[in-house]
Amino acid sequence: MDGANVLQLASFALSAVPQCKPEDGLFAAAERILAGGIGLCWVVDDGGVLVGEIPMSAIRDAVKSGAYLQPLRAADIMHRPARVRANGQFSDRGPIASVDIDGRLIGMQANPLGNFLPVAEPDLSGAEFRNLMDAFLSTWISSTGDYIREFERHFAAWNGMAEGVAVSNGTVSLHLALAALGIGPGDEVIVPDLTFAATINTVIHVGATPVIIDVDPTTWCMSAEGFEQAITSKTRAVIPVHVFGRPAPMSEIAAVARRHGVYIIEDCAEAHGAQYDGKKVGKYSDVASFSFFANKIMTTGEGGICLTNSPEFAERLRMLRDHGMRPDRRYWHEEAGFNFRMTNMQAAIGCAQLERIHTFLNDRSSVMALYEEAFAGILGVRLPPALPSKCEPVTWFACVTVPAEKRSALIGACKDKAIDIRPFFNGLSAMPAYRKYARPCPVSYELSKTGINLPTSNKVTPGVVSVIAAVFREVLAG
Repeated sequence: MDGANVLQLASFALSAVPQCKPEDGLFAAAERILAGGIGLCWVVDDGGVLVGEIPMSAIRDAVKSGAYLQPLRAADIMHRPARVRANGQFSDRGPIASVDIDGRLIGMQANPLGNFLPVAEPDLSGAEFRNLMDAFLSTWISSTGDYIREFERHFAAWNGMAEGVAVSNGTVSLHLALAALGIGPGDEVIVPDLTFAATINTVIHVGATPVIIDVDPTTWCMSAEGFEQAITSKTRAVIPVHVFGRPAPMSEIAAVARRHGVYIIEDCAEAHGAQYDGKKVGKYSDVASFSFFANKIMTTGEGGICLTNSPEFAERLRMLRDHGMRPDRRYWHEEAGFNFRMTNMQAAIGCAQLERIHTFLNDRSSVMALYEEAFAGILGVRLPPALPSKCEPVTWFACVTVPAEKRSALIGACKDKAIDIRPFFNGLSAMPAYRKYARPCPVSYELSKTGINLPTSNKVTPGVVSVIAAVFREVLAG
């Protein structure tokens, strides 16, 4: 193995190595694989001798075939240990077991870049698996169940808000908020140009007219000044988006909205836990929208939630979420609603994720710090601008901007090393579906041509960041 690949290997003490015994059950092995984060666990006997390995793919096959009912020894899913350190030589793909002269497992080495490194990956190493099985075994697998109520209550409380209404995904949480506020044909809703298309699509879906405005070059979010300049007699709502975890100036936006009688729907999909002026994002709004897609700070697979401090508004959100059916009169519909419900199984995962959200936030912040150190001084790389003191951002994706003419080459060079990096969203105003709703948006246009999202999972180690930084240095110097 050459020197560059040796640098990619990380060593783990025995206490950190996922392992199980031949007499263990399949689900015990699955939990240890999820916790270990390397896609397999080692099998050792009572004396600690390495006797096999079990990849997650074998467990999935066993579940489908029914072999999960047997101990690992009898289930015929245990492989001979193929990745073992011998004579100082290593494979550069996959984790490697270290054993002593008697074959006892003493540690592990793993190459974080031995397999494809996605830009995002959910961390399901806590109670998610047990919660999911519990929800499944309860038979409450649809939109009613204890986990739904627990998740709504706890997520609202974590954000300091009174009511939570869980829904099937983040997009419909925006749609539901607009519908519950009575936004429709003849109304205008102001949205920023630099955002995912869901923000504007929901405005169009309720029959309202979106008004696209440019973003601020420092925050990358809409400004209060830009918002106020776009207000007309038809403006009914504004949707500030806290893009990439960077909070919009909500105290100022809220003051403008109050002066003009405009509803606020905060799009917090990418900013769980971010704060502005001492308050968590979402608390400034009539309703706040969050997403729990698999790449978000915390996930339920798909899923979303509306938060509000109004019990009356929460009741209306719940009614519209459930086909417009009155909760006190089953199968009685006073208006046409939607089926936007979250399942109890999604909520079971969400409850476990919420228990560890501070860990997720800290891990992502640490990853961003690694990039900041490694990228400092690389000509052509610009880190995100420092935010005003009122802003307390979180890291959704670590991100940088680069010369537009070099971005495709950077993405391709990282792909060649099995590393996924992504461009920023296209500005809404640049796309055919939305051009007619926009005024010029030069700041967003520049960001959408130069921005890059970097891998931001707990698999991003200092060695991984060093490799990515080396790729950037080489491409940008060419």
